[in-house]
Amino acid sequence: MTTEMKEKFGRLKEMELNARTDKDRSKIQKEFDRLATEDPEGFEDAFIESAQSTLYRAKKLKVKDQMSEISEIVSMSYIAKTYFNKTKSWLSQRINELNVNGKPAQFTPEELEILNAAFQDISKKTGAFKVTN
Repeated sequence: MTTEMKEKFGRLKEMELNARTDKDRSKIQKEFDRLATEDPEGFEDAFIESAQSTLYRAKKLKVKDQMSEISEIVSMSYIAKTYFNKTKSWLSQRINELNVNGKPAQFTPEELEILNAAFQDISKKTGAFKVTN
C-alpha cells in the first residue's frame, strides 16, 4: 500500500465520520468506490489497516473503562507486583497510555492475557471467601 493511498483513505474516513447529511455520505462513498477501483489492492490494504487500528483503539478504551471501576475495588499495586512483577506506575502508564520514552505506553497482547488471567484469579479468590462462625 502506498502512503498516498493510506492518506487518501484516512482523509475520506475522517470526512465520513464528520459527515452531517446523507448527501455528504453519498459523495464520500463514491470517492471510496473510485479509490477501490483505481487501486484494489492498495484500497484493501488501507481498509484492513484502518479496521485493525479501530479495533485496537476500541480494545484499549474498553480496558481503560473497565480498569477505572476495578481500580477502586482492587489494589493496582497488588496486580502490578503479583502478576507482572512491575510497579504500580508501570501498570498505570499502560492503563492511561502515558508517554514513556516519547511514545504512549501500551499493553502487549501477552500482557493483556496476563491481565485477564489476573482478574480471573482475583475473582476466584474473592468468590471463595466465606465467613464462618
